[in-house]
Amino acid sequence: MDSTDELIHSLYRGAVEDEWQDYRSRALAHVCERLGVSSAAWWSRGVGTRGGELTQHQAAHVTVQALNALVFPVGQQQATLDMSGRGYNGVALQYTHRDVGVVSTLLLQFPTDRKQPSSENLRRVLAHLVEAGTLALRQFIRRDDWLQAMGRPNRGSAAMTDSEGTLFAASERFIEMFGHDAGAALVKLPFELPEAVLGDDGGEFVHGPIHLRVRRCGQLYLIYARKPLPLDSLSPREQEIARALGNGKTLKSIARQYGIAVSTVANHTTRIYRKLAIYRREDLIDLVRMRAQTSPAKKS
Repeated sequence: MDSTDELIHSLYRGAVEDEWQDYRSRALAHVCERLGVSSAAWWSRGVGTRGGELTQHQAAHVTVQALNALVFPVGQQQATLDMSGRGYNGVALQYTHRDVGVVSTLLLQFPTDRKQPSSENLRRVLAHLVEAGTLALRQFIRRDDWLQAMGRPNRGSAAMTDSEGTLFAASERFIEMFGHDAGAALVKLPFELPEAVLGDDGGEFVHGPIHLRVRRCGQLYLIYARKPLPLDSLSPREQEIARALGNGKTLKSIARQYGIAVSTVANHTTRIYRKLAIYRREDLIDLVRMRAQTSPAKKS
């Protein structure tokens, strides 16, 4: 196995062993070390968009605007940049991801006194870097599908997207949930993400019968989708009281918590039991636990 093959092998091993949130920066650093690169930038975004994920190594100080302005020769995906005035030779490459509407741009800066790898080897390594990154992301996205297959609590089917709805990865269950064949490529969400869920705190919303939770994940957005649960039929206040009852609180303590009369809590309780068609608190506890198990853990 030559040095290029060893490097490619290590990229895929890292994709399996590392957490996706750490993989891009670690893999980019590894490539730079092995190829003698001074600094580098890796920008992945949806085709025709300017958002996406930007990862830099060794303070490349490259902006999305600069990467978007790179000009590649007609019919080619590699360009040489004149950076000799700063003591570097710049090489930029573009790579179109498979099965999704995402493209990666990579900019590497080599010291002028450093011999660069051949163009063929460079393209080969960077193509595998991008594919290994895609593998790491897909593993991360599919975790809740695997938990469901094992009968364990999970947060629903998952997808990673940018703010414009370009799918970077989606689990098979996520694709099927919206009426698409899991074997067919789905490059964009079949709905727009509400502005209210695109902040740092994320949020949740409903699309048709599907409930969706969104949370910020770096410069992208992690989405969990699930089918309706029994508690979803309750009003917001009824859900609060149902959770309190399911957690063992008394009517009097709930009344104190929400500043309402005990009789009001009792009326809410009657409506909750009627809507859910249950008769025992044990049944309510089971439903509350089911809802809690589908909720992503809050950030600390």
